[in-house]
Amino acid sequence: MRITARGGTAAQVAIGLGVLGAAGYAFVAIVGHVFGEPADAGLLSALISLYLLVNIIGPGVFAALEQETSRAVSAAIARGEPVRPIARRAGVLAIWSFGALVLLVLAAWPLLLSRVLDGQVGLLAALLVAIAGSGAVYWVRGVVGGQQRFSAYARTLYVEGAVRLAPCLVLLFAAVGSPTAFGLAFAGGSAIAALSVLPALRLPRTEQTAQVKDMGRSLSYLVVAIALSQLLANLAPVVVTYRSPEDLVAAGVFATTFVLARIPLFLFAPVQAVLLPRLTRAATLGDHDALARTLRQAVILVAAVGVVGVGGCVWLGPWAAETLFNTAERPSVATLGLLGAATLVMMLALVVQPTLVALGRQRWVTVAWIAGSVVFLVLLVLVPDPFSAALLAQLAGPTVVLVLLAAGAGRALRGRRTAPASAAAGHR
Repeated sequence: MRITARGGTAAQVAIGLGVLGAAGYAFVAIVGHVFGEPADAGLLSALISLYLLVNIIGPGVFAALEQETSRAVSAAIARGEPVRPIARRAGVLAIWSFGALVLLVLAAWPLLLSRVLDGQVGLLAALLVAIAGSGAVYWVRGVVGGQQRFSAYARTLYVEGAVRLAPCLVLLFAAVGSPTAFGLAFAGGSAIAALSVLPALRLPRTEQTAQVKDMGRSLSYLVVAIALSQLLANLAPVVVTYRSPEDLVAAGVFATTFVLARIPLFLFAPVQAVLLPRLTRAATLGDHDALARTLRQAVILVAAVGVVGVGGCVWLGPWAAETLFNTAERPSVATLGLLGAATLVMMLALVVQPTLVALGRQRWVTVAWIAGSVVFLVLLVLVPDPFSAALLAQLAGPTVVLVLLAAGAGRALRGRRTAPASAAAGHR
């Protein structure tokens, strides 16, 4: 069975990510205007924290499910094996992951989350809804992404973005002032996006079997790695809010600025979604020159996008934060520049990661993210000023990850190239 990607698939996914990203930023902008009064600073920080927690908890686990499912599906197709057993196994893993996350969130509510979400039980409910939706939509994306059916993949992005954006606009024009209403409107998009694509899934019944026994172990490594990547990408403003109860206005400005500086990550995401199936196919077929060439091209592309993003943060960021997101005060150019640079480093780390996943080096991916997260958390907690701590941690942690991932990818590719040569020498 041979499945090839059609021309323009990366553009389709990029447009879909643009719609989804616009919906996320529109949510932040809308709640910034609805809850922009100083008296509502706690509610505004809680809603932005919800936005960040949805990106940490849901995708942090289920993006790993998508990557592992995509890898396993791509490898099965390259070997001529059926996809259905892999999809079934991935669905079971998604259900178990959802149950574990629900228990974790409920346990954290009385200890930490109630303070971060301003005691709003409705926002807790919205978080649980978002986790369920993430499990469904990332499972679907893993299956269709591994099949390189990127039109269907992009459709989930269009629907998720539209379903998130439209209800928030309705609430804005209806002058609704309930944080729960906005939280639930934002949270429901993922589940509806998954339902929109389910009828189009291609999983024919077959008597053949596929290699699924290692999916659980591979997923466990990736869950840790990607959860930590989401933690590094989104946790800093939540900790700043927690450490600055006496200055929630400044914490809210920092959170909004932080979200603004993350815009290039949405432009990067389609690169990773299209990249992993290509890398997996090349690894399965033993074409390691194609692996190295694809990685090199992706790094150049992502670096170019990231540099443009840093420039946008410096030149347009202060105006955009104050005008579009209605921040109480204008953030500094230095803050936006540092956050933009941190985003660039994060993007480079995430584009190197799929090469190691394709080569079956999930363990090293996990080691890299654990090391970076330790550096990140130590700086985030121990540096006395919470704002300086967040900026320093946000730059140092991903840098450690990038260095380790690049070293691991280089070593793996060199090993794959020299192994055939060594084997050939042994036969002479």
